[in-house]
Amino acid sequence: MVRTLLVRSQCLITEIEDRRQEDLHVEEAIRACGYPKWTFNKVRHQIESKRDKKTRKQRDSSQRPVVVIPYVENVSEAVARIMRKHKHNVPVAMKPYKTLKTVLVHPKDKQEKEDLTEYVYKVPYANCDKTYIGKT
Repeated sequence: MVRTLLVRSQCLITEIEDRRQEDLHVEEAIRACGYPKWTFNKVRHQIESKRDKKTRKQRDSSQRPVVVIPYVENVSEAVARIMRKHKHNVPVAMKPYKTLKTVLVHPKDKQEKEDLTEYVYKVPYANCDKTYIGKT
């Protein structure tokens, strides 16, 4: 509840002074409900550290983008070497092309061709030269 009220005030209130007043109001209301002061301080600290971590992560990722390529033996290593020799020293990460999950796990059953929609089909008549063309 404490986190919800504090995040709400940070998201909805744009003026710094108004936000401070709202935080004080939330703290007073929470203490009136019997919550100890340390809960408010702990939640405020968690919110601030999460925000700081997020901005640090954005700053780090904006400085050096990483190129992710599928791993193909001998080819991926050569591409990574070329990227490192580039004047900007582009970092390269490799991911497996096939994993056990992609090989073994198929959450959906394969559909039969007859069950698919929006197919155009051509049926020749047995008795004459004409054909029937239809669409599902």
